[in-house]
Amino acid sequence: MARPDLDRWALLAALTASLAFGCKPEIGDECSVSTDCSNVGDRLCDTTQPGGYCTIFNCEPGTCPEEAICVAFYTSDSLVCQDPQEEDRLQRTFCLRSCGGNGDCRSGYACEDLSAKDNPWGAEVVEWGSPSGKVCVVPYSGTPLP
Repeated sequence: MARPDLDRWALLAALTASLAFGCKPEIGDECSVSTDCSNVGDRLCDTTQPGGYCTIFNCEPGTCPEEAICVAFYTSDSLVCQDPQEEDRLQRTFCLRSCGGNGDCRSGYACEDLSAKDNPWGAEVVEWGSPSGKVCVVPYSGTPLP
């Protein structure tokens, strides 16, 4: 008689494990709060992006998950703030979802090549050996800064 109870516990344990490990959110997924991206705090929700964007802030080359690459953004183009001995002090890095085309990105996002020099986002791909600088981002609308 004890066997059916053991089977139920085994089934419950298997279901719990599949829920816990089966559908881990990925970089670029929609979110409202950081726990939508990770329960352990290793990914954050960038709520400044439409629908939220699961990311990792302050990434370094080689630290993003396999579905993403590390991209640097600059908040100032001023040469006054640059130190020739260091990286730009205002640079911020984020893991962004890599893509091959627009179909790889969710609605409202486009697959854009941020490795292109002078791209309108002011971004630079810093990932080591990245075969492509294409990532899912909000399409740029507006005139690039001179």
